[in-house]
Amino acid sequence: MKSSKTRIIPLHAGPSPTSQRTVESLAQAGQGRTIFERELVDCARRLIRLRREVDKHMPPGLVKDFAWDILLELFVNGEEGGIVYVKQLMLVSGTTATSAMRLIDRLEDEALIERLPDPLDHRRVIVSLSERGRTAMVTLLRKILEKPHESDAAAQPKPFVPRGR
Repeated sequence: MKSSKTRIIPLHAGPSPTSQRTVESLAQAGQGRTIFERELVDCARRLIRLRREVDKHMPPGLVKDFAWDILLELFVNGEEGGIVYVKQLMLVSGTTATSAMRLIDRLEDEALIERLPDPLDHRRVIVSLSERGRTAMVTLLRKILEKPHESDAAAQPKPFVPRGR
């Protein structure tokens, strides 16, 4: 007779460390944010959508600022508690891997972003906006949402008026 050894298989080992980190990040997203800060995130999301819309109407890569695309993506993910890896930024940038890495290096040299090794998987690198980068993005997005002032009237197009009238 064969001995039957009973093997116990755990039904639920619990969430993975990556899952736990994701849930914790998402739980903290938006905490303490004002309505205006949420509007900044919405503005950044709209800009991302508009950048993609441009690609539908213009030749690919003609009207593109790869660094701006990266900064917008990092801003939205940072404000919403997301985790962004270098690989994701390469895809977001829409350029070659080499060019994307050069851009990421340059943004880090300018202290606009930070790179940290992923503590759960040392093969991956987490990228986020630095405090300087976040401040710059908030300032720029506030300017975009700002209502035009009277002094900006000269920059506004004037209606066409035929000569002699």
